Amino acid sequence: MSFSRALGQGRLEEAYALMSAEYRGRVSFEEFKRQLTENPQESLEMGNALAHVKGEPRQEAVLRYGDDEELRLTRDGERWYIATPLVDFYDQSTPRAALRTFVRAMERKRYDVVMRLIPDADKEGITTERMAEAWAGDGREDVERMLENLRAHMDAPIEVVGSRATMPYGDRVRVQFVREGGTWRIEDPE
Repeated sequence: MSFSRALGQGRLEEAYALMSAEYRGRVSFEEFKRQLTENPQESLEMGNALAHVKGEPRQEAVLRYGDDEELRLTRDGERWYIATPLVDFYDQSTPRAALRTFVRAMERKRYDVVMRLIPDADKEGITTERMAEAWAGDGREDVERMLENLRAHMDAPIEVVGSRATMPYGDRVRVQFVREGGTWRIEDPE
């Protein structure tokens, strides 16, 4: 693989040029180089792993549609197939899916779905009726502001460490995620 050879031979400009235009738009060459040089062991391990890829490459495509939804396609031979579970309207399989689900459920006032996103330890005293009352009243402006901020940062990086994840967004706020019972839940969207 060209990328692993370029890394292994210290040709960082060449490795950077193999990154997508979207990535290069988000991450400068200086930042790319800094990440690699500050983490030499991890860079070496990644380069070695990529040089020994097993199996055939798998082709995938991602299409954006609607309200910033994604449709993943995979190629099998000459045909493309839909890989996204389209009818799973409120997906919690990843932290980002749980975040999209939270925003969609709040927009549609689907408090039953919001309840599924709350970790079990945080559910005490919370009901769908209380949510509807609280978020339809005086707190509505705060909820709208939070949702607007989340929509604007929907593609912000999410750091996953085991069964916990964090997504910083906006001015010093963050979303905390926890994996519970095989699904991702949101501890506090701030």
